[in-house]
Amino acid sequence: MRKPVILINGGPAFDKTFEENSWGINKTYVHAVGAAGGAPVLCAEDDSAEDYAAICDGLILTGSFSYCPRLELKDRLERVGQPARVILDKKLFQAFKDAGKPILGICLGQQIINLFLGGTVNTNFKYETGVEHMMTSHTIKTEPGSILRELFGEEFYVNSRHNNAIVDLAPDLKATAWSPDGIIEAVEHKSLPIWATQFHPERMRGDVPEPPMGPDFTPLFQWFVERCRQ
Repeated sequence: MRKPVILINGGPAFDKTFEENSWGINKTYVHAVGAAGGAPVLCAEDDSAEDYAAICDGLILTGSFSYCPRLELKDRLERVGQPARVILDKKLFQAFKDAGKPILGICLGQQIINLFLGGTVNTNFKYETGVEHMMTSHTIKTEPGSILRELFGEEFYVNSRHNNAIVDLAPDLKATAWSPDGIIEAVEHKSLPIWATQFHPERMRGDVPEPPMGPDFTPLFQWFVERCRQ
């Protein structure tokens, strides 16, 4: 039986050897899909969204490369790469949504799904609230009937690596998990196979899970791959 093919969008990167803009992906996403029984494919071509949607069984919209310890690379990625990332993501999201194929958003992936569906996002909300959500961890509480509640229970620890957060939820989405300070940590579409998390489930598995006191999130990727198989 053929493995479900999962397209991973990746993000803008910089090839310092040849001084060229490039496209890259954190391999934690690849490993999570592979361990769940899927065949991961990296996307880097924004003119082939409909072709990808026809060939692949599902889509993962990943987080960003916004945390960068080298300021000169961060500046270049923000000026050159991030606009290209948004254009690609919008085309991919629309193509897979129109095809009725499963979509999983992670971190920035959740935020842009909300934006594409008519919601709003607050950038750098910590400067207004004083709450830090970058490079830390916290608990979340899940909504009864949600996939997170079904797989992992009512409350558990997750990682936190973001500066932006959903403010107004898109009309077609429902929130299914929240942080103690009220940040929306997961959403599900009301009628389509679209799910998303603000935290990084791909980092909550493997040899060095982040955070170590959180659950192993391999079952979420297995569940998503099975939805793609169906």
